[in-house]
Amino acid sequence: MTAIKRALTTLGLALTIVLGTVIPASATFSDTAALPAMSISTATVTAPGNVVGTLACGATSTMGVTWTPSGSPKVSGYRITVLFSDGFVQNEEVTGASTSSWSKPITTYNVTAFSIRYSVTTLTTYGWATQSALTGSFRC
Repeated sequence: MTAIKRALTTLGLALTIVLGTVIPASATFSDTAALPAMSISTATVTAPGNVVGTLACGATSTMGVTWTPSGSPKVSGYRITVLFSDGFVQNEEVTGASTSSWSKPITTYNVTAFSIRYSVTTLTTYGWATQSALTGSFRC
């Protein structure tokens, strides 16, 4: 009888191993958690307003531009772009969020031979920028 019990036990173990590997395991988990409300927004950088260019002609001429400062947060300064009619571009940077004007001497020949236009770009501490529209052209 022990031989039959051993055979049945071995057969039962073998059957358990075979069936245990064929039948997939099953488990169900469920849990919920409330998350705090979140909102994501992006900043908008506004260009300087009321950009007005000037050109004072003389033995030594002076080019200049004025603007209304941007109301954007974290403004670090402005980039003045002077576009010459021959395609040359001159960039000048000024610091300070409340800065509202820039001027620089220029050789009279350069503004007699070529006309110039201005634009002003708002610069921020986080690297975003927005450029104003171009002014009309100026020439001595």
